[in-house]
Amino acid sequence: MGHQPAAPIPPAEAYDAPSDFGGVWVGEADRTVGTLEISSLGTGRYRGYFHGDDVEAEYVLLLQQDDVSVGDQAIPGNRATFNWQDGRGGRGEGWMLINREDSALTGAFGAQGMMDRELTFIRVE
Repeated sequence: MGHQPAAPIPPAEAYDAPSDFGGVWVGEADRTVGTLEISSLGTGRYRGYFHGDDVEAEYVLLLQQDDVSVGDQAIPGNRATFNWQDGRGGRGEGWMLINREDSALTGAFGAQGMMDRELTFIRVE
């Protein structure tokens, strides 16, 4: 059973209010339970740090939020794409979607074009 590429990256959408990825999230990255802390680096850019609860797993992410055109303006959308690295030579790309309430994240990430690892988080603050 080899690695299968995940479904294509879903398109970004705009909700009634701009989406905000910043905050503290709990959930799973690649079946590892842990905490994801996302902080703003300026308009549409974020830094993410994931650390596992019971296993030694760390990921650092650099996220870029997509803007979505609504009428004659662009607002921050519900999708962010990111590059990640694990500090042990692993690196790759990924994407995440935030729900309308800014309370849950879902997505996928991987290396060498294979987005075969899932992530799911809920906001805790």
